[in-house]
Amino acid sequence: MRRSLAIAAVASAVFGLAACSGGASGSPTSDDGSMTGTIKVWDLLVGGDKNWKAVMDQVDAQFEKDHPGAKVDRIAQPADPAAIHQLMQAAAQSKSGPDLIMIWAWGDVLTLKPSLVPIDKYISKEQRASLSGWEGVTFDDKTYGVPLGLQGLGLSYNTKLFEQAGLDPNNPPKSVDDLLKACTALNAAGITPIGGGNKEGYLSGWTTSTLYAGTATAAQAQKQATYTAPFNQAPFADASAGVMKLVDGKCFDKNMPATPWYPDGFQAFQDGKAAMQFTIYSQFAYMQDPKIGPDVKFIPSIANTRTPDFLPAGAMNVWAVTSFSQHKKLAAELALFQESAKYQQERLDKASYFPNNSGVTFDEFLKTHQGATPLVDMLKNGAKTFLPVHNMQDAKTNDIYQTQLELVMLGQTSLKDALQATEDSRKQQYPVLMGPQ
Repeated sequence: MRRSLAIAAVASAVFGLAACSGGASGSPTSDDGSMTGTIKVWDLLVGGDKNWKAVMDQVDAQFEKDHPGAKVDRIAQPADPAAIHQLMQAAAQSKSGPDLIMIWAWGDVLTLKPSLVPIDKYISKEQRASLSGWEGVTFDDKTYGVPLGLQGLGLSYNTKLFEQAGLDPNNPPKSVDDLLKACTALNAAGITPIGGGNKEGYLSGWTTSTLYAGTATAAQAQKQATYTAPFNQAPFADASAGVMKLVDGKCFDKNMPATPWYPDGFQAFQDGKAAMQFTIYSQFAYMQDPKIGPDVKFIPSIANTRTPDFLPAGAMNVWAVTSFSQHKKLAAELALFQESAKYQQERLDKASYFPNNSGVTFDEFLKTHQGATPLVDMLKNGAKTFLPVHNMQDAKTNDIYQTQLELVMLGQTSLKDALQATEDSRKQQYPVLMGPQ
């Protein structure tokens, strides 16, 4: 209750300012809105990352120079999903506040879609082709945002520990079966195969998404994005079964289900005591750790029931234009401008934000992150990406799945019942997100 009141207080303060700001100089002349005045941008990263801020300051200065009469007011907002979601919903209800908002792909876009504007007419063919991640912002053949960066999943591994267990560090596991064999060898050498903690259920999502990409076809993933594919049937059920194979195969420490996700769940890998760790692209900082960095490499995909068609990776965030903006075209142009190759290159080189713009080069990045070479090579060779499947669940269903799979790990329920509970939630939430089926 106290947290809800605090969020409400922040919302009141923010919208009080927003209502006074206006932003436009005069009424918009068309549905595109005014091309002069102040664009208010809600940015989840600018308040907590000086490197991000430095790049976005450059973005804003150049955009203002290129658009005489326009000004960018970039406002830091908390990168807390619960808090920002309520702030965004309050903004949508008040129909005042930001012109451009940073939110999360798929779920937030769907939830806020009634107060977002499609921006297809502002996106050129070249801009669309240069960026990946559109599946997280496109619904009913309409585009509700610009995908920002690339966040994906895979397995980091310690080559030194592989060698100690008699495994070839240059031929890492490529499938669940390979992982099970590696886990056996690592356990025999007294080494924890895979680090991690699942007390909050987060590891359930990361492991399932990684294996889903080695289970589903691209067409099946596309259907999953429409929220019409049942969670208690293949391919999702097979990905979940693959996770339980790893658990039953003693790939994790026996205390993994009760171990907190962070920092405890990552400690063994960081200390050089666990050989592998399910990680996201933004954790490539491991490769600069003086203790384990030189020994860390990355496995971009794992086959479960089939050879992967795509990498489990999608938009890190999304820039969306609000339907009540007085500067719709200008805001869309800013969104696309700041995701151009030039500024994504700056963010990669200065802060290791992984790009989703095909025009970015990885030369400087690989000098300090050599272990990411397999992923970079796959992307350079045209590997397709698709939003991780746990990011294509509404918040309630995601919580149910993660909690239920943790109970399966603890032996307190069956996988069949866990998946049925997840599917029941999907059916219940479908009309909330998508409208009547």
